[in-house]
Amino acid sequence: MSGPRRLEFIRDHRWVPRNASEYLDGELAPRERQRVEHHTRDCPQCRELLAGLRALVEALGRLRGDEERVVAGAVLASVRSRLGQLPREPREPRD
Repeated sequence: MSGPRRLEFIRDHRWVPRNASEYLDGELAPRERQRVEHHTRDCPQCRELLAGLRALVEALGRLRGDEERVVAGAVLASVRSRLGQLPREPREPRD
């Protein structure tokens, strides 16, 4: 990987985990979604992170009953909070 391409990869490698929840929730602008998708094609670690988060959200969504919904909501809130504790880079302007 060449110099500029490597720097872009490193920058996106820090950016993708901090924005993974928004990506899965469909809250990113088209350009930001493309950034995630482009990076995860080349990065097995970030691809695995997204797959794990997606599986977690789907599993939590399948829980039934009031008690399970409370647990699911608490787990999801905790994951989102932990992702939110990562330092954030300024968001790019929306397309």
